[in-house]
Amino acid sequence: MSATMEFSTHYAEAVRDDTPLFEGGGFEPHDVMADQARSADVAADTRRLWHDYLAQFDIASAMLTVTLPGPGPQRHAFLIGFDNIREDAAATRRLMAMMEDVWARIGEQPVHHFQFSGALFGVAPKSADADPNSADADPAAADAAGTDAQLYSGIAIQMKREGKAIRALFFRPNGNAQFSDRDAASLQLIAPLLAESATGVAQLARQSQRSSMLEGMFDRVSLATALLSAEGQPLFLNSAATGLVEQRKWLLRAADGTIVAANPAQAKQLRESIRRAATAAPDAPVEDVFRLDCRDGEWRLAYVISAKSRTGDSMTRCAMVIIMGPGKVDAPTSLLEALGLLPSEQRFLGHFLKSSSLCNAAEGCGLSEETARTYLKRVRAKLGVHRQMELAGLISGLVLPLHAADSPAYLER
Repeated sequence: MSATMEFSTHYAEAVRDDTPLFEGGGFEPHDVMADQARSADVAADTRRLWHDYLAQFDIASAMLTVTLPGPGPQRHAFLIGFDNIREDAAATRRLMAMMEDVWARIGEQPVHHFQFSGALFGVAPKSADADPNSADADPAAADAAGTDAQLYSGIAIQMKREGKAIRALFFRPNGNAQFSDRDAASLQLIAPLLAESATGVAQLARQSQRSSMLEGMFDRVSLATALLSAEGQPLFLNSAATGLVEQRKWLLRAADGTIVAANPAQAKQLRESIRRAATAAPDAPVEDVFRLDCRDGEWRLAYVISAKSRTGDSMTRCAMVIIMGPGKVDAPTSLLEALGLLPSEQRFLGHFLKSSSLCNAAEGCGLSEETARTYLKRVRAKLGVHRQMELAGLISGLVLPLHAADSPAYLER
């Protein structure tokens, strides 16, 4: 069956020649461009491969959606061709809306031949009184009607394979022959392969997006955190760990790219601990602690811990190295408020923990020594501690190891 389809002008605006183009990639129906920037090389290679393959059928462009089974089904779309809207999210959404319009008209037919007005590709649309669902169009009559009636050939294929709902539209350029029954049979065989390829690209894009989200979360952590292979090769460094390596005081990058201790006397021990942690059996994880020294006398504690993926695959085990920062006594205001400290008590506590004596703390915040003593009693009572060291330890433990949310990740220099 073949029918002429007319689309409203807002679809035509999506694919005019002067609009930048999106060729394809994995994306969700409500956020069609979210994953397009991910795994760009793989997606581009896949699109080129399929574009070259479909050319033998004289197909210039194609649109595909794959709906995966399961709770909260996921739908991904993949476009081949349409080189003039590559980076335009709004245009891509309009094009996808046109695709949904096509399927709404076709219904459940597994194969449907159709023709559509050149308005879709920027050619002037047909007259307003044209029937959008007219019967089979006569190409000769269309040519005689003029430019505004130019027709393009298309074929719609839909099926289910292994629980996946596959829908594909294939287009031939203006003036080319309509799709034959033999073409339709071939495309029915090709569509599942195209769907499998498109799903793979979409899943790779989703994994890349999740990895980027995790990296961003780790960069918020001010503790230097590194994932290393058994050989000490970096698998991941958060921003704080990158800063330490660039500082070259406690850790540095060797000529072969491995991460080693800056102090030669401690390098062998740390390297051996990393190797043991990355190759430890799942039931016998390694947890080592080292003191890392630098030439100016400063030191940091380093924790080396066995890590593995949730699958438990021995090939995905690694060592996690965490470098502790210097002690801090500036707990966030929100935490101190949650513990019941008033603003005046918070100010006093900050001065007290940084001062050498109660007298100095009182002077720093403009209080008499007697008033300062009263503040100290109230703070200790509210926090349930009795000695200054206990108080300092408690406040140090309240300091969240996070960078400020509204500022770039801090690199120690």
